[in-house]
Amino acid sequence: MISVLIPVYNYNVKSLVEELLSQFNSIAIEFEIICIDDASSLYVEKNEKLSKLKNVDFINLKNNIGRSKIRNLLAEKSNYDWLLFLDADVMPKTNTFIKNYTDCIREGVFNVFCGGICYEESKPPNDRLLRWAYGKKREEISLNTRKEYPYRYFLGANFLISKNTFSTTKFNEQIIKYGYEDILFFNDLKNNDVKVNQLKNEVYHLGIENTDVFLFKTRQALDNLKSLNSQGIITEKHIKILRIYTRVKTYSIDWLFAMLYKCFNGIFLYNLKGRYPSIFVFDIYKLTYFCNINRCRI
Repeated sequence: MISVLIPVYNYNVKSLVEELLSQFNSIAIEFEIICIDDASSLYVEKNEKLSKLKNVDFINLKNNIGRSKIRNLLAEKSNYDWLLFLDADVMPKTNTFIKNYTDCIREGVFNVFCGGICYEESKPPNDRLLRWAYGKKREEISLNTRKEYPYRYFLGANFLISKNTFSTTKFNEQIIKYGYEDILFFNDLKNNDVKVNQLKNEVYHLGIENTDVFLFKTRQALDNLKSLNSQGIITEKHIKILRIYTRVKTYSIDWLFAMLYKCFNGIFLYNLKGRYPSIFVFDIYKLTYFCNINRCRI
């Protein structure tokens, strides 16, 4: 009935797989759990032991293929009609997580379901506050808001899709580097008029990166966005920061924002790495960095 598909990179997925097994066994349906490791250097031996578990297959790639290709590969390896994509660093919020999805399948109304994501209420250590604050503000969205804007708040960390639907709307393999593959995928769903049902079936995001790593990955994603935009793969209609950048450039003040990045980068980082990181400052940081790399043409 369900193939659970988990792309893995440098993360121990033992606890997640064991929780999923427990939930599947309590409702007795056909399932499989497929994990593909994208050439990790950490937790490889621990994760490989998962293949000894019934209905679990752990595959270790020798070469890194990226976030889009690995998800498409997971779907190719699957044997069932429904695909549940989960990030490696999540954990179901309730012990009815799987049952909630199977109930939706039996209703037979939608072909795509998004369960949502949430974060622990307790604050993490100071060096992880920015990622936690960003998640609470921008990713942990109420069900009512998600239902009002089903595509805008569709995260790839936790969604169920019929295999037939996925076969017509795969992840774009032109996106090799980090960032924005989810947005293109869900935009393709929208363009193909595939209806999305938002559910209250969240997973906790547990892999809270420290601020230095999060900022590095943010810059990586923006570098990738610049490249994707120049190729016409992603445009301002897809991404808010591109729409803002286009306006800034139209008024010929992109140089000013680039200068702000150069002059105030230290002040931005002081806030973002502090005890009270501001998501507004983070937004300014991203915009000024994006203006800077576009003016530098790197």
